[in-house]
Amino acid sequence: MKKISSRQLIIFYCIYSFSIKFLMLPSLLAKTAGKDAWISALAGTLLELTILFIALTVLTRNQDTDIYSHLRGENPRTKVVRSAMGKVVIFAMLAVFLLQLFILVNQTFHLLNENLFDKVSVRYFSIPLLLLGMFFCFMPARAIFRSGEVFFVFIIIGIALSVFPAITRINASEILPIFNNGVSQSVKAFYMNVIYFESAFFLLMFMGDIKIEKHFRKKLMITATILGLFFVFFVFMFYSLFGPLAPLKNTAVSNLTVYSSYITNNGRLDWVIVTMWLLLLFLRIGVTFYCAFACLRYITHLKHRAGYLSACLAIFVYLLSTFIFATTQDLTRFMGAILWLIAALYVIVPVLLLILGGRKKNA
Repeated sequence: MKKISSRQLIIFYCIYSFSIKFLMLPSLLAKTAGKDAWISALAGTLLELTILFIALTVLTRNQDTDIYSHLRGENPRTKVVRSAMGKVVIFAMLAVFLLQLFILVNQTFHLLNENLFDKVSVRYFSIPLLLLGMFFCFMPARAIFRSGEVFFVFIIIGIALSVFPAITRINASEILPIFNNGVSQSVKAFYMNVIYFESAFFLLMFMGDIKIEKHFRKKLMITATILGLFFVFFVFMFYSLFGPLAPLKNTAVSNLTVYSSYITNNGRLDWVIVTMWLLLLFLRIGVTFYCAFACLRYITHLKHRAGYLSACLAIFVYLLSTFIFATTQDLTRFMGAILWLIAALYVIVPVLLLILGGRKKNA
């Protein structure tokens, strides 16, 4: 079976990282940190790069081992204990992927509701999204990453159309002075939105399926650093353009179109940007559902009941997304109650995987 190439992985990492950060996160950071939102974004980027470095270390040391074999180990005397610990780790990763699915369904709904269809119901809208997720469960790993290659050009066009026309309108005076609201508010904003700085967990689910090529880790770290700094700049630009109104702009990417004279003078082309951004969200939903499904299959041992298991997962996500977390406020309130657990999982899981792997590096 052909493995995922470094190029495919880097492209899909870009898609995974871009998808939800550039929608609601700038406004969420601005609600707490105000003009210092970009500092909170920088702190989140540093955390994300740290987790990515650990995840890549685990991947490069286990080139031919999947995550489940890695957790079980080869020593019969420790296999039982490691297997139990492994299930705890996979269960923790399942929880993270489920939270990500709730956020993705919520943000995709709001992107459409605010820009294209103002009367769509989340109860009907979420059904095709979850059917898409079920479809991804039956795709080979390499096919998932190949899909990212196919749509990447369109995604770059969407980003260019939404971001670059607004650069000339940046008003840096809106950002000064730094720490006007105090350092504590920047830290609070970062902590309250820590769940959005997760772009490395999904890589671990494809351990053993990735072809580790020369300078693979260096290339991905450089790419992730550039993406992180670009996001910090994006948040900086976002607040400098909208000022105190920034917290009210829930879909940052589409809101920036008001600063493009070409778009505003030639009709409503913002729907093109929204459509291209939807491609990112669809791919992100698909791969996140795939990862959640893989975790659930390992925990339940129902490897030969893929259809049944994926349907149960889709129904579970549907019920919680439409009845329990039907609004952004409901979802935010729930995540606020478990922030400490989310932050702990982001650090503990990759470190635990690194420790369980020892120092041995595969050839």
